[in-house]
Amino acid sequence: MKKDQVKRDFIIADSVLKQKADELMNLIDRDITEFTDRGYNAAKKTELIEARTAVENYPNDEQLEAIKMDLTAQKDAARSALEKTMRSIFNMAENVFGQFGARYKEFGNAAVSQQSDSGLVRIAKTMTATATKYLTELAEEGLTEDKITTLTTQRETLDAAIDAQAKGISDRNLATEGRIEALNRLYRLLSKYAGIGQDIFYETNEAKYNDYIIYNTPSGLPENPTPTPL
Repeated sequence: MKKDQVKRDFIIADSVLKQKADELMNLIDRDITEFTDRGYNAAKKTELIEARTAVENYPNDEQLEAIKMDLTAQKDAARSALEKTMRSIFNMAENVFGQFGARYKEFGNAAVSQQSDSGLVRIAKTMTATATKYLTELAEEGLTEDKITTLTTQRETLDAAIDAQAKGISDRNLATEGRIEALNRLYRLLSKYAGIGQDIFYETNEAKYNDYIIYNTPSGLPENPTPTPL
């Protein structure tokens, strides 16, 4: 069964949420007598600190995207190098066997730029075997064992880069889900203790009551139209 996509339970900016969590912990320390009367203790303080730390330990979206982009760039560079080598060998084979000859077709589909990454790797593997088979005939065009070795190495490099990119995307998705779950947990705790603070100081201390109002807006501050506070 496909897992439902994890979504944020809030619209406060992540950086603002972390800041509000820090402010809330300071407020609770200030008003510890009242919060202790409401069941707040060392274990609950640890829970709040750990929730805040868990968010901090996850890389942010920009970092995760940068990692993915770097892996994609490495894969693209590996593909470009392999395509160049393959085009040269296709050209050698065409010059010797002709573009429509049966032996030329043994090298695979020459439209390398139109192939998927995995398709290109597959054709390169076929080309390696065929180039080795016809090394003597293509030697006059400049084909050597070293060039066939280069072809093999470039194919393996691209194959590894494809796997690394796929893993990077998977890791990014998992990290993004984990980060959102950690943020949601922190938001729930923030909402809970902000609500307790408002309840404690309702009609007894307006300034402290206002300290515990947090708006579910990107900035965490009231916007027009005025949103409902937590």
